Amino acid sequence: MIVITDSNIIFSALITPNGVVAHILKAENKLQLFAPSYLFEEVDKHLSKIEELSPLDRKQIKAEIKTYKRLITIIETKDIPKKYYLEAYEIVIDIDFDDVFFVALNRYKHYKIWTLDNELKRGLEQKGYNICITTAEIKKSLYKK
Repeated sequence: MIVITDSNIIFSALITPNGVVAHILKAENKLQLFAPSYLFEEVDKHLSKIEELSPLDRKQIKAEIKTYKRLITIIETKDIPKKYYLEAYEIVIDIDFDDVFFVALNRYKHYKIWTLDNELKRGLEQKGYNICITTAEIKKSLYKK
């Protein structure tokens, strides 16, 4: 399965390093992860808040981030064609502008966005875009019996 990883997935894994999201992220070879380069810019921007909430110390958080950088294929935001940003802008402007990079990558690559943001998921679905996938859906898909 191939998915686009939203920033909140990484936030969750860093804040709850033994949780389901972190476990799924590290289940190598079961999931191909893509993200716009903006993902790690956003992680850096919120690093102090992550440190407050995480049981990990700064050095451990940095090590986890390094692991996630290795596991996620990063698409430079400049490499996503402008037309997909224009489409994404129109889609997310009244939902959450910060998600424009992830929706643009979805429009470009056609992979679903793995997100914990129910407001984004609902807002997109109300507009007819079924482009998000939940942790429960991923877990169900990866661990079929």
